[in-house]
This record gives sequence, structure tokens and C-alpha cells, in this order.
Amino acid sequence: MPGYDVIVVGAGIAGLTCAREAAAGGADVLVLDRGTVGGQVATVDAVTNAPGRPGPIAGYDLGALLMDDAEAAGAAVTLAEVTGIVADGDRFRVVAEGGEEFAAAAVVLAGGSLRRRLGVPGEERLNGRGVTRCASCDGPLLRDRDVVVVGGGDSAMDEAAVLAGYASRVLIVHDGPAPTARDELVARTAAMDGVSFRAGATVTAIGGADRVDSVVVRDLATGAETEEPVAGVLVQIGLRPDTDRLADLVRRDGTGHLVVDDDLMTSRPGIVAAGDIRSGSAALLAESAADGIRAARTALRHVAGEPPAG
Repeated sequence: MPGYDVIVVGAGIAGLTCAREAAAGGADVLVLDRGTVGGQVATVDAVTNAPGRPGPIAGYDLGALLMDDAEAAGAAVTLAEVTGIVADGDRFRVVAEGGEEFAAAAVVLAGGSLRRRLGVPGEERLNGRGVTRCASCDGPLLRDRDVVVVGGGDSAMDEAAVLAGYASRVLIVHDGPAPTARDELVARTAAMDGVSFRAGATVTAIGGADRVDSVVVRDLATGAETEEPVAGVLVQIGLRPDTDRLADLVRRDGTGHLVVDDDLMTSRPGIVAAGDIRSGSAALLAESAADGIRAARTALRHVAGEPPAG
């Protein structure tokens, strides 16, 4: 079984920053992640507040740069889904897809968040066939087509604005009387050609045989439903922490986030949490990067047998 000083679970902003700092501090570090490096930020069209990166940068490019930094410091990055973490004496066994196991003295949980799903008929079946999570990725495939964006927050407005650059019509469906996004984002998006809003509504079904061809929109006040012919659906209704597999390992709060102390150590010594996955996180990019640095220092102290910084 390959052994490491520190295994970082998650290759988002917090995870890759942590890996870079821990490797630079002399630790043997492995990063495991099931998807694209960069985490949620990888789907952002233009990141304008990346620490240490002047000017806007595509989220995917930012993730690649952070991975390069981590690898240059000596960390190894492997794209594999973690299916379990097992305490084994004073060390941990991290189990990846296919049953491969890795050992570590400390584990940093930086898996971030997962996008909430509508949970309606057709959503899973048509995922990747018109149901999308990334406007900049799939926008070109929806050029001159009609699309629906479900959600009224900042991220929904950002994604709708990107889609408006490709689609002929973008219908934004949200369940409140008004979008919850910042006023300037709503105004910017509303001013774009082809964008319209449906307030107090939700999508109850996504139709299509091989690809999305329609959605059913329900008015939450009257219960009336209408069918809208569309070629794409982007769901942006918030995030939830990626902690389901950790229920028996470390303590979680009422929202599923990991409870940590001032050093980001969880309820189990040797397991550290950083970024959106932890309780109290503001889910900001700069804070995730700062968490990564702090988590690396905590993990290094644990590996060295030193007491917490306190």
C-alpha cells in the first residue's frame, strides 16, 4: 500500500493550495479528486478575484495553474474518486475507486461542495444530453437554441449571462418573488438579448427521448403547469457539502458541514478540513486559499507529532 505523510482529498482551491504548502514544507503529499482540478471554480467563465493572479482568468485555467504549482512543489495529483477513509491506529487508509488503498499520517478533507439537484424526472437520465452544470462548457452546443436556467442566485445569473452569449432565448426560473442575486448581476443579465424571468416557479420535469427537448414549469402559487420547448437546462439552486461518506468518521453540523477547531482539525485528530466543506466557511475563493495554507500547517504539525498551534 503506497504511503504518504499527507493525503488531500479534493483538488479545488483549498485542496491544491494545501498540497502545495504541505509539499513545500517537506511532506510527501498525494491529492485525490474524482473530477476536474479546480473544483467548482473550474466551471466559472472568468474569475476576477483569484489570489495572486492579476486580472480575470478562466476557472479551468486557474485550476490547472494551481495543480502545476502543487506538482512543482512535489505533490502528486491523481484523478480518482475516494470511496472511504478508515482510521488504522494512528494512521489512515484512504480507499479509492477500484479498491486501491493509500496510507497517510494525516488527511485533509477539501472536497468542497456538490451542486444541489432538482430531483425531477429526466434530470439524471438526460445529464450531459442537454442537462448541464457548466454554461461555458456547453454553451457552444446550445448556440441559437432555447434554454432554461433554474435558480435565482449570483451563480445562476452568471451562468445565464454566459448562456445568453450563445442561446437564442434564456428563461430564468426561480422560486422567489424576485431573484436573490445581487442587484447589479440581475440588472446586467436582464439587459441581455433574449433573457426573461419566471418568478415564483420551478421546473418539475425535464423531457426528451435522447436529448432535452422540453421542461415542465409549475407556478408555485396556482399549481398551474406549462410545457416549454427547450434544448438545454442548467440547474443552479445552491450547493451542499460533499460529506455524505464521512458520517461515521468525523463530526458534522446540522447542515452536513464538518465541525473544526481553530486549527481546522476535525473531531478526529489527524483529519483536517479546509474550504467549503467545513462549518463556518464563507465559501469565498480567497478564504478557501487561506484555509489551504492553514490546513497544511496543521497537517504538518500533526505529522511531526507537534501540539496544535492553538
